[in-house]
Amino acid sequence: MDTFVATTTLQRIDVTGADRARYLEDVTTQHLVEVPVTHVRSALVLDPHGAPTGMFDVVALGDRLVLLVPDPTVHELVMGVLAARTFLLDVRFTPRDDQVVAVRGRDAREVVARAGLTVVDGRCRLAGDVLVVSRRGGVDLAGPRAALDDAVAALHDAGARPGGDEDLEAWRIGAGEPVWGREVVPPHLPEELGLLPTHVHLAKGCYPGQEAVARMWMLGRPRRRLALVEVEGAVAPGWRTGSGREAVEVTSVAPGGEQALAFVPATAAVGAVFGGAETQEPQVTVERLIGADQMPPGHDPAIVRRRDR
Repeated sequence: MDTFVATTTLQRIDVTGADRARYLEDVTTQHLVEVPVTHVRSALVLDPHGAPTGMFDVVALGDRLVLLVPDPTVHELVMGVLAARTFLLDVRFTPRDDQVVAVRGRDAREVVARAGLTVVDGRCRLAGDVLVVSRRGGVDLAGPRAALDDAVAALHDAGARPGGDEDLEAWRIGAGEPVWGREVVPPHLPEELGLLPTHVHLAKGCYPGQEAVARMWMLGRPRRRLALVEVEGAVAPGWRTGSGREAVEVTSVAPGGEQALAFVPATAAVGAVFGGAETQEPQVTVERLIGADQMPPGHDPAIVRRRDR
């Protein structure tokens, strides 16, 4: 896929105050205390049962943490719940009017470098009024409209084409990224979503939902896993096949209909086929299990989990 620039629904909230990292450490799945400046982390907010109620990226600047939240629903959670429960801590949440654009594609980093917006993997930098945030497969740029217009113009001059929602959706599904409100919804737990390697730190202290995450990691096994699947036939989000432990549900379909994200049985392996000619329905084939190729941060390889015995 060629590199493109597209406007996103991401919204920026700045978190300031001496207790900002400590507070977010206590209410999210991610280890955020003493995160080095310019580093970027992703985090979830869970309910007591371990199901997600919010998700965002956390960008560490010198005097603040910047939250990039996916849409107005999570923005409302952050401002209406997290910002309202700081109690006596020195923490302040401030929404910003910044717009956020995404740069994605196979040669995105080369295009970004030619535009003078180079950033190290997993880091951020400030380029004037524009916050440049490294993401897998590209970068996000957040800033005031005028400054962002200049940055986008530089990216176009460097070889990026204008993109839209379909480009972002095709890239997201191909990259196997679950999205808030589609895949990342209750009752799916972080391990089912493949988000342990990117959004959860297994060695950090208590937070809402930690017990459910730890119990599944140490003692259980998810009944389903999110997977990137190849599609034969016509399916739409909500399409199902099978039943019980063998149930499959498609959650997102790429433009063109050849790839999708779907929840499949946790026992499914790459190449597993569901549906198909015998039932005269569409067929999906597992291309990749999301999050299965990495070990989560904070895990202790010396501990033998019950599922591994």
